[in-house]
Amino acid sequence: MGETTKRIRASGGIAERLDVDGVELYALCDGYLDMELSRFPDVVRGIGDDLAIADGQDLNDMTVSVNAFLLRHGARLCLIDAGDGIWRGETLGFLPRALAKLGIAPDEITDLFMTHLHRDHAGGLFRDNRLVYPNANMHVAADEIAFWSTPELIDDVQRVQVPIAQAALEAYRERIFVIHPGEEILPGIAVRALPGHTPGQVGFQLGKERPLLIAADALHLPALQIKHPEWGFLFDVNQAQSLATRTTLLAEAAQSGLRLAGAHFPFPGVIGVTQGPEGLGFRNAAMP
Repeated sequence: MGETTKRIRASGGIAERLDVDGVELYALCDGYLDMELSRFPDVVRGIGDDLAIADGQDLNDMTVSVNAFLLRHGARLCLIDAGDGIWRGETLGFLPRALAKLGIAPDEITDLFMTHLHRDHAGGLFRDNRLVYPNANMHVAADEIAFWSTPELIDDVQRVQVPIAQAALEAYRERIFVIHPGEEILPGIAVRALPGHTPGQVGFQLGKERPLLIAADALHLPALQIKHPEWGFLFDVNQAQSLATRTTLLAEAAQSGLRLAGAHFPFPGVIGVTQGPEGLGFRNAAMP
């Protein structure tokens, strides 16, 4: 087992402060998912294996983190995504424990900033048929709401995601705030469109000197998809649009120094994208 894989599997329930221009932002780990390579059907064996091994992973024993993020903004405690929760076994559901390490109880969360409504981002909203964050308002993009509100148009791959997405929208129906790319959801916190993985997926960008974009599922496996952004993910709703979003974002990050925080990057989930003679690469970039 590679060192990165060991670290991922030991990170459930951890909270770590991120360096973003004095903004109080934390990475939280809900746990990990063991993932079959079939979820990445375009990966070329051999090339992909070498990239994974160099990053301390193994395509035959593939593991990804399930990360969320907490922003303290004045009196508001904003949870960016809610993890998978207890839907897929004992390796997940540790997000409340990570919050507890910061001295925060779930009922103190004031806002839920949802990048999108797949189960590994919205499943953690529920436990034992109750809301984990009962006092929070939910902020979701208009295109995301529209997509999950028309299940008759959703294909077989996405259909498994429908119950959780619709349950989230129904549970917070009276407390949903519709957000739009280009706006500031809070002072200094910008909403960015990241369509493709879902039609309404968004990210949240913070900071000026060392900006960071919480990039959701624009990419899942940096070790593979930075070198080969064309290696898409099975659950990308629109593969072509997802590829366009990914390539544009990676080029921007390499040119500008924008750091990317991913829901499935090895915890704490922050990378910098580099441009070298052999093309794009990445480095862990959580801390100064």
